[in-house]
Amino acid sequence: MSSASIQQSMKQSMVASQSLQMFMRTLQATSSELAEITNQALASNPTLEEASPVNAQGHLATERHSRFLESLAEEESLHDHLSEQIRHSGLEPQLANAALMLCQQLDARGFFEEAPVLIAQREEMSPTLFAKALSCVQELDPSGVGARDIRESLLLQLDRLGERKGIAHELIELHWHALLHRHYAQIAKMMEVEEAAVSGAVHRIALLNPDPGSNFCRAELNIISPDVIIEQQGDELMVSLTGEQIPLLSLSADYRSMMSEQAQNQELRQYLSKCFREGRELIHAIEQRQQTILLVARAIVVRQREYFTQDASALQPLKMEQIAEDCELHISTISRAVKGKYIKSKRGLAELRSFFSSSISSSEVGGSSYSAGAIHQRIAALIADEDPRKPLSDAKLETALAHQGVSISRRTIAKYREQLNILPTSLRKLR
Repeated sequence: MSSASIQQSMKQSMVASQSLQMFMRTLQATSSELAEITNQALASNPTLEEASPVNAQGHLATERHSRFLESLAEEESLHDHLSEQIRHSGLEPQLANAALMLCQQLDARGFFEEAPVLIAQREEMSPTLFAKALSCVQELDPSGVGARDIRESLLLQLDRLGERKGIAHELIELHWHALLHRHYAQIAKMMEVEEAAVSGAVHRIALLNPDPGSNFCRAELNIISPDVIIEQQGDELMVSLTGEQIPLLSLSADYRSMMSEQAQNQELRQYLSKCFREGRELIHAIEQRQQTILLVARAIVVRQREYFTQDASALQPLKMEQIAEDCELHISTISRAVKGKYIKSKRGLAELRSFFSSSISSSEVGGSSYSAGAIHQRIAALIADEDPRKPLSDAKLETALAHQGVSISRRTIAKYREQLNILPTSLRKLR
């Protein structure tokens, strides 16, 4: 192969890679984040226009520019803060990209929304790279980010303060559930220390931050608009995109004419050519994003039809691998497509990702199974109807669920109750 052919092949490969990165960036983005991306592109790329049936281009341009300036003036988000630290860390590109990817999986508190090991597997990240990337994320400011839950976050904060061998660290690491229930005397006996020492450690823990992202702008405080809407027409479930918050982009005919008229101005032609290419990539990426979200949403609706047509408790066990197979897409694409995207139906507003869960076997004849999400709803409903003077213990919840045909252990019930942020019986009782 000639040198010219090799250079051409490399150039095409780079363009394809850039297009893929743009698609992944737009697919990962929520509708509000995508609106910000498009507004920034409209402000910086003269060849892009916001298509609108309103013939008031001057007004639209002014409004668009104002929105862009307002977006720049917004408070810094936790994700922005973390990403900026990684970009200026001097890490090698592969490690920096892996750390950035992990940061994108954190919620507004700075916690992982799913097990980071599963994220690494889905993204086909080697164990060594994953361990290094996770360590990098957990060393970022604010202290405590990159944890799986509050417990691990508090441990990370104590580690950062050099208190890994202190009583407070041991209290969180080994006696977490007893700590939540305030069994200080019991803890002191197990640790073979005075109860005053445990109380002092509890006070130390109270000074830590259970919400590392609390000082940053919370995107979820904005009103959530659905990305997908489901309407039932007879026996059919109609799934469609809303397109809310996402500007409709087009390429400027005026600048295309200018490019032809200024053929002799090589510098201008190169600049406009670059702008047109980037504009086309963004438009195509957004189109791909919307088509992918619609494809994935339709596949979910097919799998969860009974939930949408019958009862909320009919939510079926579902894995991302199943939808990936249905859509003939990589599982990482499914993960990006469902994160932060919402579907509206007669059941209300729900994140697409909430339809994925593992299954729990039931004791019903026929060996049926329920999704973890469906059992979450049953537990929440039972507790919502309880007598506040006699709240249901986990044992009573176990019995009540058994009467509904769901047989799960008391330990699993306690875990699900904690995931729902519902306090134990002793702390729910009306005094």
